[in-house]
Amino acid sequence: MIDYEKQLYDKQRVAQYFGRAADSYVNNDRLQRGIAEHLIRRLRPLSGATQCVLDVGCGPAHHHSALKQFADYYVGIDLAPAMLQKAKSEDVQQKSLIVADMENLPLAAASVDILFSNLAMQWGNDLAALLTEWDRVLAPAGQIAASTVLAGSLQPLGDCFAALDGRPHTNQWPDFARFAAQVQTLPWQVHCEQHRIVQEFPSVEAMLRELKGVGANYTARATAGLLSRTRYKKLQEALEEHRNSKGMLELNWVIGTIHGFKPIEESEI
Repeated sequence: MIDYEKQLYDKQRVAQYFGRAADSYVNNDRLQRGIAEHLIRRLRPLSGATQCVLDVGCGPAHHHSALKQFADYYVGIDLAPAMLQKAKSEDVQQKSLIVADMENLPLAAASVDILFSNLAMQWGNDLAALLTEWDRVLAPAGQIAASTVLAGSLQPLGDCFAALDGRPHTNQWPDFARFAAQVQTLPWQVHCEQHRIVQEFPSVEAMLRELKGVGANYTARATAGLLSRTRYKKLQEALEEHRNSKGMLELNWVIGTIHGFKPIEESEI
C-alpha cells in the first residue's frame, strides 16, 4: 500500500461532490444505511425537558424519522446545500436544516442532547478539533453515536488504482488505535468499536457507480480528471484477480464507531 502525507480537504469541493450526489444518494447508500441502523440501535430514549437531536452530515436526512423518536427537535447539518434541498423534499422542516461545517457548528454550547453522525467524521481536517467542537455543543448527560472510515478501507480498489500511476486515489484515514486514542482524550463515557465490512459488486462499473452515487469519489489530491479507456481497462484487469469464490468483486471497509454518553459534571450534581 502506498503511504502519503495527509492533505487537507477543500470543503467547497467536498460540498460540490456531495451536492451532485443528492439525487442518487438514497439509491446507493446501502453501506451508510447499515451502519446508521447499528448506531441508532445504541441510542436510548431521553427523559426530562425539551430535547434536541443533532444529525451531523445528515445528507438527505434519511434517518430523520428514526432519530426524531428520541427527541423533541431534530436539527440536520450538512456542508452541501443540495443535500438539504433534497431533505426538504422529504418532509423535513426547513427550519431544522442548516448548511454548516461540522468542524465549526453554529450552535450554542451544551445545546444538543443527542449528537448523531454517520460516516461524516472522515471529512474533517482535524480529528482532535472536530471532537472538541462536538464536545462543546453536547450537553452533560447527552448521548453520542457516530461512525467514520478508517485506514484499510476501499481495498483492493485503492491499491489497484494507485498501481496505475503510482499516485493515491483514496483519502488517508487514521487506523483504529489512533482513532480510539483520540476519542479517549475527551471526558466521555463511550465505547469505540471497529467493524470490517465487505461489499460485493458484479463489476467495476457497479462499484464505481455506487461510490460516485453517494459522493464518496472525492479525494483531497488535485483532480486528475476522468479515467481514460486504457486506464479503466487496466483497472478492470487488476481487480479481476480479486474476484471471490462467488465470482464477485469485493470492496473492503474498516469502520470505527463511537457510542455512549458525556458525563454530568460534578458541579452540576
